[in-house]
Amino acid sequence: MSSISLSIHHALFWPSDRMPEGQLLLWSYFHWTNQRPARYYSGMNSYELIAPYYDLEHSGYQDDVDLYCNYADSTGSPVLELGCGTGRLLVPLARRGIELTGVDSSPAMLARARQHLETAMLLKHVELIEGDARTLRLRQRFRLAFVALNTFAHFITRDDQRAVLATLRQHLLPEGTLILDLPHADLRHYQEAEGHLFHQGTWTDQSRDEIISHLVAAAADPVARCLQLTHFYDAHSQGGPIRRIVVQTSLAILSPGEAELLVESCGFQIKHLYGDYELNPCEENSPRLILVATRVS
Repeated sequence: MSSISLSIHHALFWPSDRMPEGQLLLWSYFHWTNQRPARYYSGMNSYELIAPYYDLEHSGYQDDVDLYCNYADSTGSPVLELGCGTGRLLVPLARRGIELTGVDSSPAMLARARQHLETAMLLKHVELIEGDARTLRLRQRFRLAFVALNTFAHFITRDDQRAVLATLRQHLLPEGTLILDLPHADLRHYQEAEGHLFHQGTWTDQSRDEIISHLVAAAADPVARCLQLTHFYDAHSQGGPIRRIVVQTSLAILSPGEAELLVESCGFQIKHLYGDYELNPCEENSPRLILVATRVS
């Protein structure tokens, strides 16, 4: 059965005179319920804990699928995805007969990707590899490599970003194509909304007969040039107690100029800078920053 999404996106405002300086004051809209203590996690391994919720939340997201399918059709196989997650993009690409390698650092996310590919009888087209994008070394070379939907922005230091780009360059054939999809105005929206708690959505997990809600609070770190995101995942049956998992992730803040210079300094030539999945030029208020580049020999 498919999940039911209410697709609500709004903010709950906390008055600045009630927020301690330097702290993020967070309070659940479920505070009056019989809630179990929250479990709190941070770092890249947080995806181990939220894999089922991430999968449920993103399973219906299709906005970028045509972008990658069209480029893969143009370049041909093989194709590499770093940060493949639960296989959201691997499945539609494999359906087109594209030969793929999907890499992720989370065993839980890869397990779900494998399950989706097996269900669709497409696993023969995909090799799934657990690995770190900064240190990955495979023998195969690819015609197309991509890092989708904010994943590259999780690497917040220049050293880590250059290491990932070095991995991508090493695994691309000469003149191979690279695509990076970064947040742009979407990220600025969070930057300008410190002190707000955003309701990302509420879904029904039919497999567990549970209601899942995802809320996010943001705090900018101007020194590290990143945005710290605190995610609240609340799960409960109808009228039942809430199980809460709290995880933290970070997103690097990169301007189009910074991203372009970074990519070019790592052995690529920028071909296009898009601002959305309709491939319009990237402008100040564009929601996305999508870089398309080729490997320089």
